[in-house]
Amino acid sequence: MSVSPSMVTLIKTKFDRISKRFSDVDEDAKFARVVVNTAPNQMFEVRANVTIAGKEYFSDETEFNFETAVINTVEEILQMIEKDKEIQDKKALKEEIDLVEEV
Repeated sequence: MSVSPSMVTLIKTKFDRISKRFSDVDEDAKFARVVVNTAPNQMFEVRANVTIAGKEYFSDETEFNFETAVINTVEEILQMIEKDKEIQDKKALKEEIDLVEEV
């Protein structure tokens, strides 16, 4: 499968949503590897590995429409990032409560 310039632009535009969530993280600490393949039945497969400040996220989506596969991949990674953020916020809150209880 050959990747057209418009496909590259679409991928960069959609994955930029992830990068913008981490504007405080240095660009050198952000990395995305996106692999696009054709799948059976004229479908598109999009696989992505995203690393942000050492934390890795992975998504693998297959759809009939290329843009939908890219969007679903980004959305899944954003959901993972949001879940991680919630977990970190809960841990920080628990640590803060524990410190207050110790005093």
